[in-house]
Formats: sequence, C-alpha cells, structure tokens
Amino acid sequence: MKKALMTVLGVFCLLNTQAQVTIAYCKFEQGCKFYQTQYSFKDIDNLLGYLGTFEKSKGTMVFFKNKQGQDIHYPDNKRSVKQLNEYFGGKGEPNVAKGGLPFEKAIQPKDGNWIAKTDKPILKNCPSQLANQTDGFANIKSGNKVFSKPFNPSDLLPPNAKWLTLAENTYRATVLPEAEAAFKTFYTVNVLSPTQLSGVTDIYVNIPNQKTCEMKINFTFTAK
Repeated sequence: MKKALMTVLGVFCLLNTQAQVTIAYCKFEQGCKFYQTQYSFKDIDNLLGYLGTFEKSKGTMVFFKNKQGQDIHYPDNKRSVKQLNEYFGGKGEPNVAKGGLPFEKAIQPKDGNWIAKTDKPILKNCPSQLANQTDGFANIKSGNKVFSKPFNPSDLLPPNAKWLTLAENTYRATVLPEAEAAFKTFYTVNVLSPTQLSGVTDIYVNIPNQKTCEMKINFTFTAK
C-alpha cells in the first residue's frame, strides 16, 4: 500500500513539473486571449527570469501593455481564466487555444538572403580574458533564409532555442534554460517589417567567487 502511494505521488509530481503553462495576452477594456504552451513552469520561469518563483507559485502568465505603452508580464495565481478575462474587460468564459498564432496580424518576414550585423558587445563584470573572446558569442549569421509560416525565430537563430511570444512581433528564447548552467544565453527578437528584424543577445556567465559576467550584444537582420 505504501509503495503504491509513493508511486502515485511520484507520478503526480512528475506531471505537475511537466504541466503546460497557460499564457494570457490581454488588453484593457478588451479582455484576454489564452493559449496553452508546450512549455513547463520551469521553462517559462527561466525564459522570463523569475528565479524559481513562478515555477513554485505557478498560475497563468499574463502579458499586457500598460498605459505608458510598456510591455508588462506577471504571473497571476489568484484569478481563473474567466476572472482574468473579466478583469481586463472581457465577457464570458474564454476559450483556451492550443498552439496556433497568438497574434493574427504577426509580420511574416520574406524568404531570401538576409544580412546579419552585430554591434560591439556591452560587458559588465567580465574578466579581460573573456572580454577578448566575444567574437561569435551572439551566434548571428547571414545567409539564405526560408521561414516557416507562421514565422518562427528558430529559422533564423539557434534551432535548439525555446521561443515564447512576448508581444505582437516580439519573441524571446533561451538556449540553456537549466539554472545550473555556467552559460545562460537569451535572445529577444523584434520583427519590424517583412525585411527588417532587430534583437539583442544577453549572455550571463557564472564565474566562481566573482560577480556574474554579463554581455549584451545588439544585432539586426536585413533582407537584401
């Protein structure tokens, strides 16, 4: 009996850890659109830098623009999807979609030859020997691109990255989501037009007995 109970508890914990996070994209006085992602609470926690608090408290991850036009996100573990929808001005029980496009008017970049350009890295708390080896850290490359429809940044940047839509035409990913990794790399991509993209690579390097080395590399992609 005890063994069976432990097995059930183990399965429950595994399923809870791997549970798929629901995302809410909300607009004041218009309500929210809800999507169930393929990511776990740990994945989203790492992507958005919640340092384990979202993985622990869980809830729905809410994205919206404040009155100043700034993109905001926060975890809501108190309201149901219906209550969230009503809080932002919606009515009724909303549908929770699986997959698909979070935004119907997302810009689709054109296929063809794209030229990549990276700015000089901005460094903080990085030892000189590491600062002299930053070439290629952003992993940004020019070349012929054929994009998925709908657009997925993995066609442009490292294929193993986990991408999340932060706002209309804005995406974020990490290539090393594990908290114990020495290197943690984050990409943020903004699709400005069918021929222009901009973004930033944020790299954090954990060095024993030193402050975390931080690198920020701005980049652009332009269709030729």
